[in-house]
Amino acid sequence: MAERVVPMDVRALIVNWESPAPRGAVSRFCERHQISRSQFYEIRARATAEGPVAAMAYRQRVTEARHPQAVDIGIEDLAVAVRKELADQGLDHGPVTVRWHLQQLGVTAPAASTLARIFTARGMVTPQPQKRPRSSYRRFEFAAVHECWQLDAFEWPLGDGSTIAHIYQVLDDCSRYLIATRVALSENSADAIAVVDQAIATAQQPPCLFLSDNGSAFNQTRRGFISKLVTHLETFGTRCITGRPGHPQTQGKDERIHQTTQRWLRAHPVTTLEELAGTLAEFDEIYNHQRPHQSLAMQTPAQALSTRPRAIPPLPPDTATSPSPRPARPTITARTYKLDANGLLSVRRTWICLGRDHARTTVTVVISGQTLAIFDHHGHLARTVVLIPGKRYYGNGKKSPGRPRRQTNRPD
Repeated sequence: MAERVVPMDVRALIVNWESPAPRGAVSRFCERHQISRSQFYEIRARATAEGPVAAMAYRQRVTEARHPQAVDIGIEDLAVAVRKELADQGLDHGPVTVRWHLQQLGVTAPAASTLARIFTARGMVTPQPQKRPRSSYRRFEFAAVHECWQLDAFEWPLGDGSTIAHIYQVLDDCSRYLIATRVALSENSADAIAVVDQAIATAQQPPCLFLSDNGSAFNQTRRGFISKLVTHLETFGTRCITGRPGHPQTQGKDERIHQTTQRWLRAHPVTTLEELAGTLAEFDEIYNHQRPHQSLAMQTPAQALSTRPRAIPPLPPDTATSPSPRPARPTITARTYKLDANGLLSVRRTWICLGRDHARTTVTVVISGQTLAIFDHHGHLARTVVLIPGKRYYGNGKKSPGRPRRQTNRPD
């Protein structure tokens, strides 16, 4: 990596440095101006030998010959060219992907970590220190194809930005195969059902599980409602699940494919919905059949779809015995509360007494309809209360000991 160039104002301070200096002054000076001690003494030596003017000018260091085990400069240039070509096409161009393309060209490719250092040294990598390391994420992957699908949508402006298109994508969790894509003008239940039906026709079976967010067009079970998409999928026997609100990492595979799709669309701008649909169809073909996927050991999603085990399709419910329409499920919520100094819990404008033994402790209240299950900070069930309309206080059934009496010293 290139050494940091010393600015002119710092060079002037070094040239005019008073000698002798107090002990530790040079170290503090170098630390404050983010330079090395060798640079400091090199500039001082040049000022003494060649004069102040020569010391003020930056002189390129003569680099030694390349190490015999270093990557050949021709392979470096080829890797840089492959990365730039992939980036111009709107495709992934990370070190792992570039290494795969070099291998396809018959080149003995360096390790991905070596390519990463080459790209960084050539200024092709934008530092992102705010990103979390991959080791901090918890991954999950279903073992069979069509065991779980993911659905999400994102917005994309057309032309001058006056028209906003919504792009729906249905992804198989196991193989990362992009099963269906649909373009619409809004996020609504009708288009969500249409893209799911398109995916079922392509896969020739429905999924066992269907993962989406808590949007009104997808799944509102956590909000106490049954959306049209959920009702439609349950006719096939599919179980619909969602991620926790405000936690988009659960739908991480769909979020990741959105990023890849948006990079492709930036490289292939469109102005109409018809052009957008055609460009996305081309992207689907490349993504499924040509682009290697790192999580699939550099296989394509189509290869994983054909080689991995296939899930058994779910059985549709028996309409003769199942009630219609299905009653809404009760909403179940969990929330943490802190008791006051008397061990009282305030929830839903109601006071529930747990006793002074629980004063100022934290409890978790699980609410299901009018039933409250209260768990202490150890996870033990402390109390269950069924709320009665109009009642605002629930005691613990124990008589209060009252205020402590003052002890008096009486003669016997």
